[in-house]
This record gives sequence, C-alpha cells and structure tokens, in this order.
Amino acid sequence: MAGRSIRIFLVDGTPSGVRTAELGLSTIKALAVPRASLLSIATRPEAKKTGVYVLIGPDPETPGQRMIYIGEADTLIKRVSDHNRDSDKDFWEECVFFLSKDENLTKAHGRYLEARLIALAKDAKRAKVKNGTAPKEEGRLPEPDAVEMDEFIAQARILLGSLGYDLFEPSIQPDSTGNSSASTSNLLGLQYSGDGYSATATLDQDAGQIIVKAGSKARKMEAQSLQPTYKNLRKQLQTNGVLQSINDTSYEFTQDYSFSSPTAAAQVVSGITINGRIAWKLSSTGQVFAEWEDAQLPTEIAGDG
Repeated sequence: MAGRSIRIFLVDGTPSGVRTAELGLSTIKALAVPRASLLSIATRPEAKKTGVYVLIGPDPETPGQRMIYIGEADTLIKRVSDHNRDSDKDFWEECVFFLSKDENLTKAHGRYLEARLIALAKDAKRAKVKNGTAPKEEGRLPEPDAVEMDEFIAQARILLGSLGYDLFEPSIQPDSTGNSSASTSNLLGLQYSGDGYSATATLDQDAGQIIVKAGSKARKMEAQSLQPTYKNLRKQLQTNGVLQSINDTSYEFTQDYSFSSPTAAAQVVSGITINGRIAWKLSSTGQVFAEWEDAQLPTEIAGDG
C-alpha cells in the first residue's frame, strides 16, 4: 500500500481534547469530540454538516469491551446532542464525526455510509454494536455514488485508526483494489502448539498485526497470573462469537482475528502469561520467531559512530 499523509490538529492543544484529522488530497474530514467537549464544538462548521458519526465508550455489561453506536444526520451536532440527552445511550465517552469538506454528502449518502459502517463493525467484532437492525441501503445509490462512498469509508477507516480506534478493521486490510494491503513477502506464517491445542497465524509486517486464523484452537483454562487485559479480551471474543467452545478444554476461532502483537495473540490462545516472540514459531522451518526476527535486524549500521 502506498504511503498516506494525515494531518491531525489538536484544537485545544491537548491530545485528549477535540481533534481534527484530514487525509492528504482528500475531501474527507474527521472530528473527534470528547463528550465533555460537546458544547465547545457546537458552533464549528463541521458540526453543522451532513455526515456519519460513531459514539464510542465502554460496554457497561462487559468490563474491558467497547460499545459503539453508528448513525447519520443532516446536522451532526443536533443528532449527537439528542443522544447526549438519551439515557439509553449513556455509555459513550467520545464521538467521531465523518464529513466532507465540500457540500457533496446528501441524506442518501449518509444512509448508505451508516449501513456499510454498521455491517463492517459487526463483521470486525472489535466492539459491541448497540444499533439494532442495520438499515438496508446498499444498492439505493447510483453506481458512481456507491463507488465514491466506498472510497469515503476506506478513508474514514484510515482516519479512525489514526485517532486510535480499530473498530472497522478486518484481519487483513484490503487496499483500494480489494486486495490485501500487505505484499506476499511481508506476510509470515506462524504456528503455536500447546498441550491439547494449536494455532496458526499470519504476521502482517506492513500493518503490524498478527492474524490468528479461523479453525485455530485456544486453551479454555486460564492461569490466575493472566493479566486482566487478556482475560477481558478472551471474554470479549467469547461474547462476540470469535471464540466458540468445542469441548471441555478448548475454544475454536470461528474467523480470522488480528492482534496488535505476538504476545497478545499468544496469551489469548494459551490463557497463560507468555512471551509471544518465544511462543510462536515459523510454520516453514519451526524456528522460534524471536530468533528469526533478531536475525533480520541489523547488528550494526554502516557509518554509525
């Protein structure tokens, strides 16, 4: 995938406050707003435009899991202000608006974007989606408009990732042609075997992710020493149906699922505290991943010192 330029602006000078994000040579813009700052952006021009939004916060029923709500509006600030008064949506802590810097988005575009984003979020299973039945808007736009909105979604996902959220991300990200974002040479096959369970995975070196493959087995028992972060993540994956019980000792991955590091993947698979760089081995040779990785890194750089 070609490099992209993203400009993030801290509106009030703090990284946890209101931020805007823009993609180079694109008309899309994201506005991230902490709930406590909602009033402060009410007069900003972005808040008065047509677009889509994502409410983000912790799931009150599942510790460690996020909950999201996705919507569209002719006037973004008005709709989100309504949600701010709605006790049924009291979970959210931040809202991200997506809009066009020109005036080309219409109500029909917004409904299409809303439907597609809800479907992506449900497929990704990285957060509980509070929306009920997703609207059926695919096919209701002229073909050229649908293509433009799919590009808008691809760009929105990039901006959302730059703001720290992976809510819509599949295991391996497609590029604008629909192919994997990683070249074949940057995909590394890995395997991990434990007592009565085993997993296969692909390391995507471009995206910095390790994708545990569907059909992999995970240990059901958890060690007391397992960190709460990974206990909560395992529970989240069970709730979302990514990990499905197959017998008294094992879960099975029902789909490919990506993790941010080999250690995160290994601890979810094993249920124990373990160094993922040591646990995973190359599928092709059986070499420990840490040994392979260390061998790829330069021991010295010419001209250094």
